[in-house]
Amino acid sequence: MPTEKRTTITAARTRKSPHNLIELDVETPIPLEYKSLMFRSPTGTPYIPFPNPANDFPQFLTECKLLSPTTLACVNSKTQYCLGKGWYLTDNAQVPDLEKWALCVNKKQQSLNDIIKVIFGNLFTIGNAYVEVIRGAIGKKKFVQVYVKNYMDCRLKRPDDNADEDVCTAVVVSKIFRQQGFNAQKDIMGVELPLWSNNPLDSSWVGPDTVSSDGFEHTMLHLKTEADGFDYYGLPTNISSLPQQILEYKAARYNLDNFENNLALGGLILLKGNVTEQEARKLGREIIYQHTGDGKRGRYAILSSESGCVSGADVVPFTKQMEGDYIAFDKRIEDKLLTANQWHGILIGRFAEAGLGNGGTNYVRSIFDIANNSVVIPMQHFLLEKFIRPLLHIHDEWVGTDWSKARIALKPVTPVTFLGDVDINAVMTVNEGREIIGRPALQGAEGNHIIHPEGNKNPTTHVSPQSA
Repeated sequence: MPTEKRTTITAARTRKSPHNLIELDVETPIPLEYKSLMFRSPTGTPYIPFPNPANDFPQFLTECKLLSPTTLACVNSKTQYCLGKGWYLTDNAQVPDLEKWALCVNKKQQSLNDIIKVIFGNLFTIGNAYVEVIRGAIGKKKFVQVYVKNYMDCRLKRPDDNADEDVCTAVVVSKIFRQQGFNAQKDIMGVELPLWSNNPLDSSWVGPDTVSSDGFEHTMLHLKTEADGFDYYGLPTNISSLPQQILEYKAARYNLDNFENNLALGGLILLKGNVTEQEARKLGREIIYQHTGDGKRGRYAILSSESGCVSGADVVPFTKQMEGDYIAFDKRIEDKLLTANQWHGILIGRFAEAGLGNGGTNYVRSIFDIANNSVVIPMQHFLLEKFIRPLLHIHDEWVGTDWSKARIALKPVTPVTFLGDVDINAVMTVNEGREIIGRPALQGAEGNHIIHPEGNKNPTTHVSPQSA
């Protein structure tokens, strides 16, 4: 990355981001979007926190995803299905320059498919993706580079109060945004990059930090999953499942805690006799070790009486409410997470018990058809419209190529193949069949013939006698 000029931004203090323990605000589990003035440059330029004054919602959403196995599997699966086999030209045209450029679009050696995959992952995680586009020239050779910025480092510049339109025109990028414990007196170093617009009247390449010291120009693309009531930032589709994501983690944490305590219940140890506090702790530790073994020592309280020397000890386990089926509870949480993600368990590798109508590949295909039409295809069209076409337009305008006229799409994939529906005798040659059963190939044209061009007429015969 070329060296960039820096703008100083001042941030107000925010609450510490969760660490090892997710805490959900029960009053406002999904923070609303405010036009806060919490971020300002020295000249008074305001910036919009995401999406409430706490400004740590990106970290919170990321942590929820990473600690919820079902959510993480859904995000990864949806990302892979949306990417499919990558971009391709639908009309089978050959554009060698485009294909060569798409193999490496930045100094990180990332391909265009790598960029697309990161964008999908960001959208499914927090509903926003920030793409930086750099154009420049080395000698007489012009170039365009693409980077996906870390969403934790990006905030939108607040629209001008005096403007007629309530539209953000720039993005502030600073690594300080992801740090915890903001200091109101501390200056934050960052860059302010304009948002790209296809309107020639907009200043897509003009700003205080647009041109770096080496002459390269920078702009940003902001892709977001639209959410009703949120004007500036997007929200992920699974936003309503935040409580379930936390419950899935906490349920596993509860069981893990039980195993760390060797499944021993906590309770009260009463030493009969008059002993000092040190003696009580020593005897209590020995009793707990014998009762729980290695690992955590079980959460016991140790008390002593005042009736003389120790003559015995009582261990009184605390009773705990054990009602409810935790397996069924976990299953309900998982179902709600799948619903919120608009996904299906089969597509993340969770196969249900075979039953009437759901024991074959046709059932899997029907599930994928629903997901493909409701999630995959709309997201692919969204990315083509909001990222691929604008990127190719920028490249054409700067380098002089003609790539934006190419018909580009993302090649889909399916979770099952149609191989089981194909009669191999109608598509396989004799020598291919002989190779499968370990026989040498036939010489001459006979070995190149299809085993049975009209298909297998004898359902009990899969290879013709000639291939045997």
